[in-house]
Amino acid sequence: MAGTEKFTELPGTNDFGKPNKFSLKKSADTLHNDMTQRNQCVVFKSGDTTGHPLISVDFSAVKQHPTTTTGTSEGSDLSTYQMGVYSATHGTASASLYFKCSSRNPDQSPQSTPYVEAELVGTPDQLSGKSTGHDSMTVLNAVSRAMAKQLGCASQASLPSRVPAAQTN
Repeated sequence: MAGTEKFTELPGTNDFGKPNKFSLKKSADTLHNDMTQRNQCVVFKSGDTTGHPLISVDFSAVKQHPTTTTGTSEGSDLSTYQMGVYSATHGTASASLYFKCSSRNPDQSPQSTPYVEAELVGTPDQLSGKSTGHDSMTVLNAVSRAMAKQLGCASQASLPSRVPAAQTN
């Protein structure tokens, strides 16, 4: 996706004084937090001085997911994939993947949240001209498989080891 093989992590700390370093455990622990408090994976090309990340990956607990009939418009660059409960790319700019994984917010009611949303956003000026939506989905699926394993729901997540061909709409 980047045309390089060297990457760096986001340095320093976030607005709350916690390290920016990504870990599956921290991301799983903050799954129910609002976006500003979740542990996100932010990848930069090594040596890049633009300040723009190559990609960012975020996970959140959600109560529902889109379907292949919602949010599609004629002429869009939406491609869907048969994995999880819903997965799609929008050109090379972003990928979304929803998978079954029941979790509870420890600070809220005892109701569980049935799905996890995984989202990858690429920065256009950092992506290689050869990058494809399938590349984005391959990266997102790999990280999502690891997250499903971390959360203990890999068997119900329906995330294959290889991403199937896209279905364009």
